[in-house]
Order: sequence, then C-alpha cells, then structure tokens
Amino acid sequence: MSATGKKVVDVAFKAGKSIDWEGMAKLMVSDEARKEFATLRRTFDEVNTALQTKFSQVISQILASRVSSPFRYSFQHLG
Repeated sequence: MSATGKKVVDVAFKAGKSIDWEGMAKLMVSDEARKEFATLRRTFDEVNTALQTKFSQVISQILASRVSSPFRYSFQHLG
C-alpha cells in the first residue's frame, strides 16, 4: 500500500471513531432531518468500509505476489 493509501484509510478510520453519531442524532428535530442524518451515517460507514476493504486487498495482493514469486521461480527450475 502506498503511503497515501495508508493515510487515507487511517484518516477515515479515525474520523469514524471520533464522530459522536449518537450525540448528533439527539440534536435532530424533524423527521426529515433524522432521515437525512441516518442516510449520511450509513453512507459514511459504507465509504469507510469500502476504503478499508480496497486498501486491505491491495496489501494482500502485494504480499501474495512477493511470497509466491520465489516459490514459482524454484518450481519452474526443478523441471
């Protein structure tokens, strides 16, 4: 993972932890505001999860390619 990618994931994760969703929800007065806030929270969680998933897959692919390459090389030279 690039340094930028790691930073994006870290910032998104920390932002999700530092937001007082429950406290903010109590401030919503109208039903429309509650619906919009619920949509905002759900969207934030989806984006945060997508970022974490995307960058964790990139790390897995990098690790897999680095681990499997030496084995692939040795098996090709055995035959």
